[in-house]
Amino acid sequence: MRKKLSFIIGFAIALGTSLVAAADQATIVLKAARMFDGKSKALVPNGVVIVQGNKILDVGSNMSAPNDAQVIDFGDATICPGFMDGHTHLTMDFSGDYNARRLHELDLNVSEQAIKATTYARATVEAGFTTVRDLGSRVVASREFVDIALRNSINKGVIVGPRMLVATKGIGATGGHFDPTSGFRDFLFGREPDYTDGIGDGPGGFAKGAG
Repeated sequence: MRKKLSFIIGFAIALGTSLVAAADQATIVLKAARMFDGKSKALVPNGVVIVQGNKILDVGSNMSAPNDAQVIDFGDATICPGFMDGHTHLTMDFSGDYNARRLHELDLNVSEQAIKATTYARATVEAGFTTVRDLGSRVVASREFVDIALRNSINKGVIVGPRMLVATKGIGATGGHFDPTSGFRDFLFGREPDYTDGIGDGPGGFAKGAG
């Protein structure tokens, strides 16, 4: 009986955390008892991944490490390619009480939201997701793009997180789930949101922005 997999490690997680920087061209060899390479349903025994800088040079079984390489042996573990999540909102924590969270958003400073978002990004990559599509980031009554700041900071190596493909404003209808004024009294936040905020009603509502 195959031993229970002790943990899963995405190839690129090591690159995004302690093994760091794209500018560092050191060779690193990752080893584990098993490897899932995505090419078949079977696990490859004695998996080896050879990494240089931010590139994976080779992947296989029982490969010899280059003489100058740093070898990291994860032991009785399974390594696999990083996962991709096609629908995320890394700038917010959507767990817990929905109504309490919406009220909290009214007091949340944009800078504080950005700082908190760095912890969500790190938790995501450490869970094995090395690429995400982030489908809309909003700050109530603000035009700041926390998702852009998060993506750029990750790309520059300032913070740890997955590769992010960002959408900035989510598209929705008036009163829909991307309308931050929905459920609050009229004009509490000033003018009603429009196509410049990603909010519109029907094709004509969004066509205004194309003129």
